[in-house]
Amino acid sequence: MRLKVIKKLVDINILYSSKEANLANLRKKQAKNPGKKVNVSARVLSSYIFSSLLLLIFFSNIAFRFPFEESPVHFSFMVAIFLVLAFSTSFTAFYNVFYESKDLASYRPYAFKESEIIIAKGLSVLLPALTGIVSILAYFLALYIRIAPSLWMGLPLMLLSLALLFVSVTLVMVVAVHFLAQTTVFRKYQSIFSNVMIGIGVLMPLLFVFFLQSTSGSIVDRVRDIPFLLYPLHIFYKIAVEPFSTEAILGLLAWIALTVFLLYLTKKKVFPHFYDVILLNSEEKVKKERRNKERISTTNKKGFFRMVLRYNLSLLGQGTGVVTVLFTSAFLPYLMMIGLISNIRDSQIVPDIHPLYWLPLFFIALFIAVVNNNITSLHSIALSLERENFDFLKSLPFDFARYVKVKFWIIFAVQSFLPILTLLGLSLYLGLPILSMIYLLVVWTLASVILSCHHYFKDVKNLSTNWSSITDLVNRSNGIVKIVLLLIYCGILSISALVSIFLVRSLSTILAISLGVGSLILLLGLAIFSYRYYLSRILAEVEKR
Repeated sequence: MRLKVIKKLVDINILYSSKEANLANLRKKQAKNPGKKVNVSARVLSSYIFSSLLLLIFFSNIAFRFPFEESPVHFSFMVAIFLVLAFSTSFTAFYNVFYESKDLASYRPYAFKESEIIIAKGLSVLLPALTGIVSILAYFLALYIRIAPSLWMGLPLMLLSLALLFVSVTLVMVVAVHFLAQTTVFRKYQSIFSNVMIGIGVLMPLLFVFFLQSTSGSIVDRVRDIPFLLYPLHIFYKIAVEPFSTEAILGLLAWIALTVFLLYLTKKKVFPHFYDVILLNSEEKVKKERRNKERISTTNKKGFFRMVLRYNLSLLGQGTGVVTVLFTSAFLPYLMMIGLISNIRDSQIVPDIHPLYWLPLFFIALFIAVVNNNITSLHSIALSLERENFDFLKSLPFDFARYVKVKFWIIFAVQSFLPILTLLGLSLYLGLPILSMIYLLVVWTLASVILSCHHYFKDVKNLSTNWSSITDLVNRSNGIVKIVLLLIYCGILSISALVSIFLVRSLSTILAISLGVGSLILLLGLAIFSYRYYLSRILAEVEKR
């Protein structure tokens, strides 16, 4: 293998593994000074290294202060958190680099070895995972320096433990995705599978942190009780503290056996066909995109809705940016309240939210809707996602105004699916009464329609068909101002919810219920007005182009 070739390939693939926001900032710097060439890969690499060093210092300071002797389970918990974080970030990058880059075909005319391409892509995937990796390293360092019987013996054991952990987790991801990619079902429904995998990568750390937040208190109290799922990680604690114990020796041998098996499986079953499988799926995806575009021009009135639905779903399925935006906006409000949710559950105040407290529930629903439908919502980029197809669709012999309307509700359904499902699940988890749950969902839906109409109009107003990333679309206007306004709105709604609690308590039951119902009726009227008003303005803007 040639190190210079691998380095060059790493430089290329860093662009695919990096966050779009980082690349967008570098492109802005380049635009300000076109004469000065910006080494993108070097800038991205240095930013990863700098942030990783800061995290290493930060978490090392925390880890060295924690008494692991009193609570060994804490080590396993923290390693598990950062391992999930590293896995989820690298998982998304892995899919981008190997399946979304579409660059494998261009390598074939050159004298690149398949092993060089795979290694280069694999190294570039590790960069987004550095956040989790260095955090795990901090806890391992603290454990071995403070508690290990011998530092000289502990250092090789620490390096071996880290190697076993990271290599095995990486190989599990590679093997799983490789065998999945070979199936006929994956090739047929590649976009669906890819979006689900990306969604899992985004959702996994949120769910894991929520689980730890809700259970850590009871588990930490039982110092010696190691949860079953965390026991494989607890083995590394035993290797550090009691390296010659039977548990540590057997655990170390089990990890070595697992890693050796995965290496054998990768070498014999994955590497010989890895390149061809990825290339086959890339070609299949290109063919599918071409068929989707051809299907647009052959539509008829009878299958209009079906055509619009299929086309827009395929549009949303292209690239990881859309899916990341979708999942992030769906779970953002609950991430902001992740500590509060468990406390509310324990307090058992939610089952008492009857029609008397619908007014505070109204403001809570508005808060969730505002965060769900923020500046990165799908409607804010919906028509711009068309790229050059926007003008192409206008030239086709069908009612384009009808297309814009149908597209709005399709995007709304896609945008709302996860938030409604999450809101429903959280309501059931907290024990919210059925009638209040329906009220909450109706308020959220009406508020989301108003916000979606607004974002849809803004997208048409600032329509962009020449963009390179989702970040470019999101950052068309002053994002900082919008974030500040979002925080202000959330603050106002939070204060309104608290004030309304004291207000309804001082009012009669009939009057309190009337305020909740009246607010809902007012919101319904506003939703109907917003849809008609914004739709007319949207169609007027479309006609101007």
